[in-house]
Amino acid sequence: MNELNSIKRVNKILVQIAENQDQLKRLNELNDQWATNCQQLEKGFIKVPFTKYRLFDDLGIVKHRIPTLLERDRQLVDSYNKLLKQFKDLAAFINEEIDQLAGDNGIAVNGNCFDKLSQIIKTLNIGERPYIPD
Repeated sequence: MNELNSIKRVNKILVQIAENQDQLKRLNELNDQWATNCQQLEKGFIKVPFTKYRLFDDLGIVKHRIPTLLERDRQLVDSYNKLLKQFKDLAAFINEEIDQLAGDNGIAVNGNCFDKLSQIIKTLNIGERPYIPD
């Protein structure tokens, strides 16, 4: 395989890994927002002693914030699930790309995607090369 094409493919994979890391940060932010929302929602309920049940309040009336918090909870969970699916799909795609790059260059790699990519870079001796844009 052409050395220039290998360098470009490695750069492309590194960009995809950076995108995947950004998605992971966003997943963590959504998880934190969901936890905060759950805490606020939990404050709106009253626990019935000696049971696992909860009531809305002393009079059985729904507090004005509860429906809003429930809707927000649903939105956060939906957003998290969609982003998690995208994250998993991109991670699988990155692994396939790395395996294909290793196969095209006849390199045996093992480990996670970072280990595999570092093995490819060391074998191809392209670690000190400058970035070549597409």
